[in-house]
Amino acid sequence: MSAATTLVPEAHAQTAAGADTESLVSYRFNDYDEDAYAPRPVIGSPERYGVISQQFQLATPVGTDAAINATATHEVMSGSSPWYVLPGPGNRPIQVMSGATIRDHRNAVSASWTQGTGSSGGTTYSASYSAERDYHATAVGIERSIPLSATLTLGVGGSFSHDLIDPVDAQQYGRVEHAQKNTTSLFGSLAWIIDRSSVLQTGIQVNSEHGFLSDPYKLVTVGEGVIHDLRPGERDQLAWLVRYRHAFAGPDAALHLDFRYAQDNWGVTSQTLEAAWYQPLPARWQLVPGLRYYSQKEARFYAPFFSDPAAHNFFTSDYRLGTFGAFSASVNLRKRFGQWEFSGGVERYHGATDYALGGSDAPVPAVVSYTRAFIGLDYLL
Repeated sequence: MSAATTLVPEAHAQTAAGADTESLVSYRFNDYDEDAYAPRPVIGSPERYGVISQQFQLATPVGTDAAINATATHEVMSGSSPWYVLPGPGNRPIQVMSGATIRDHRNAVSASWTQGTGSSGGTTYSASYSAERDYHATAVGIERSIPLSATLTLGVGGSFSHDLIDPVDAQQYGRVEHAQKNTTSLFGSLAWIIDRSSVLQTGIQVNSEHGFLSDPYKLVTVGEGVIHDLRPGERDQLAWLVRYRHAFAGPDAALHLDFRYAQDNWGVTSQTLEAAWYQPLPARWQLVPGLRYYSQKEARFYAPFFSDPAAHNFFTSDYRLGTFGAFSASVNLRKRFGQWEFSGGVERYHGATDYALGGSDAPVPAVVSYTRAFIGLDYLL
């Protein structure tokens, strides 16, 4: 089962867009590799997760005021992952990793239909389906853009997803055999054209999850024993996003700034700050360097291990719910030639508890760092 994100996805950057005038066919290849765990864990493999993904996309107008967008994704995932934590000498956490036998495939398809143009607003209907050996997710959504004036646009929308969870080796490891969860999401946004060079957007998104929200593959040390990861059966999340875009006439470039704040009723809060510079170069090249900072505060029921079983009703040692921060830097290079555009780049992400705002209340021994490389090819029909 794919790792669940720790907080609500980013609020929508854009509302339903009007139909485009060109058709686009694109291909993306991503290679994601987590750093090996160090020091060596007491059990399992130090070689962490790696994901190879490929994505195909087709976007094309239909008539004069409609468009369709379809994507297909295939991922291959392998490696080991943090399993649970044991108390070592002096109560220092010792991370236990799974074996390096985790291997799975994920196939996903999504499609959207946009009706309407930018001047009068538009509506987008979307649907998606994702399948792994142990996880199936189906989602539907709708978005609506409503021009309020020549410079102000309101966006509203919502989505619903239904996920089925069927962990592998359930009887052998005492895992839940069948479970499900439902997620309802609502968002609203305002986009303001400040002047010819600047655009400001702000949005709020609310998520409500119900069902099985624990990780069936994680364990946690509680008292003298090891039990399955145990989380509440509901989670409400709120995220606020602000985005600013400014074009500079002199260097013929654009600055993108994004800030995101999120919190949930598990006690997790996070802040994200991103900056990117879009610089055109001679011969139809474009260079896009970017920086990102992320900080997260732990869930109320997170700890590397629990000495007192009566201290909580829920227990997790999943590092994704701990306190940590991360810095990442990326660079993307694009080249346009005729109707083709090539893109390629790399991202380096480094996480650590010391990077978190305010520091960490409890050790988080398995914070991830990774390198991601990607290439893409687009063709405008």
